[in-house]
Amino acid sequence: MRAFLETAFGPKEFETIDGAFQHWLDAHQVLKGSPEAELAAAIIITLHREGHDTRPALETAMSKHRGLSDLAG
Repeated sequence: MRAFLETAFGPKEFETIDGAFQHWLDAHQVLKGSPEAELAAAIIITLHREGHDTRPALETAMSKHRGLSDLAG
């Protein structure tokens, strides 16, 4: 559990996470500063920490995540 919580992100990981996050924001027309965006970012970071560490894997996991689906409403 400790390793999960203390995961550090380098430039490559940040690029993967940020790219997927930006794509999700654009696709669902969610404003970056909104509470929905903040929750989506937390979910996306968690998915990455769970091992979805490539853009395709992360976006597949995002598409199946109930919380993100509900946020996209």
